[in-house]
Amino acid sequence: MVCVDDFALKKREKYGTVMIDIATGNVVDLLESRDYEDVEKWFKSFPNIQVFSRDGSITYAKAMRYSHPKAVQISDRFHLLKNLTDYCKDYIKRTIRNKIEIQSTKETTTNNIAVKAKYEYDTTWDLITDVKKLRSEGHTIEQISASLGLGNKTVIKYSKVHDCEKEKYITKSTLAIKSETIRHNKETLMQEAKDLDRKGFSMRKIADKMSLDRRTVKKYIESNGTYTHAATGNTRSSKLSKFEEYIISMYSNGAKGTMIVDVLKKEGYTGSDSLVRHYISKINQKIVSVDNINTEQVSRKHLISLLYKEIDKVKAITMKQLKIILESHPHLVTIYDVSRKFKELLFNENVDELNEWMKQTSALNIPELNSFVNGICRDIEAVRNAIIYKYSNGLAEGTVNKIKVIKRIMYGRCGFDLLKRKVLYANFN
Repeated sequence: MVCVDDFALKKREKYGTVMIDIATGNVVDLLESRDYEDVEKWFKSFPNIQVFSRDGSITYAKAMRYSHPKAVQISDRFHLLKNLTDYCKDYIKRTIRNKIEIQSTKETTTNNIAVKAKYEYDTTWDLITDVKKLRSEGHTIEQISASLGLGNKTVIKYSKVHDCEKEKYITKSTLAIKSETIRHNKETLMQEAKDLDRKGFSMRKIADKMSLDRRTVKKYIESNGTYTHAATGNTRSSKLSKFEEYIISMYSNGAKGTMIVDVLKKEGYTGSDSLVRHYISKINQKIVSVDNINTEQVSRKHLISLLYKEIDKVKAITMKQLKIILESHPHLVTIYDVSRKFKELLFNENVDELNEWMKQTSALNIPELNSFVNGICRDIEAVRNAIIYKYSNGLAEGTVNKIKVIKRIMYGRCGFDLLKRKVLYANFN
């Protein structure tokens, strides 16, 4: 009975293979390669091997199959669970934002703050002034952060800025400066046209003197002297127009951009993905609700932790928070259920449940889970044996850690032959 695993000889460059006797736990041999030809040759030199334990490596599976066609191949349970967890993690990352905002589960009484998004301020100094004012009124950092759309660290930083630093923060954006310049120039022209009109100049002469069209001169004379761009307040219809409320609702419930795009296309949206992403970024910048003052955030990484830990072992998330999140993200319930059922059938020694689990999981039509199921189909016999037999690659994983320690002690100054002798010597002594 042999347990097989690979280990790094050089980082991301070269790998070796370690062979371990499952019965004794001793290292049988080390190979300076994990290529099919070298591994198969080694296997053939030991014709009495009856059981192989390995990870999902196609190379090892092929070498075992051709060198010992009657031997039992067992896929390691740890690697199977890790692969499934990784695929579930990828799905959660694809469909859930990094931070999920939910209604506060704590009973708090807070004073309402007039909500104004940070992007509506003309200068950073105006924003800093408001932050300092709100702090002096007794509002908490979390309240100010939620109402203005700032991070907690930014609120703390702005509340400590001195008045002598005003010049540093009073600069306006290039776009704002350009808009003000255009407005000033237009209003100057309007005033000049009005002055010439009061002096008795005809509209034709004013147009010639100012190099303007007579219709423009007439418009300037009849104006109140304040310039407003013709497009101000006007918005053109977009392919997203009829989906705006739908997008805001999904985004507020924590859906990611890619998921929103997929849903919109099913609902008949024919525009580009970038148009949706741009609209979502505007929502993220501008929409700040008064309700956000009484909200709290849950990190996506804690939801991922629930794939392999019980809720009572993840201190950063409570059962009440999880219940709220699962109500707004029912697809998470499906992912957790798939992961839990696979773990149960893997350790309950019931092979018949595997086919039903694969059938139900494929029916969900989730790309990440489909990839995992396809991998099981390619290695179905070894996966079945993982349920039937209790062998694992735990011995190999522990040995690989010992090999890494010996490599560090050698400081890379010695070759593979010395590494092999050191490992075998340490193993048998």
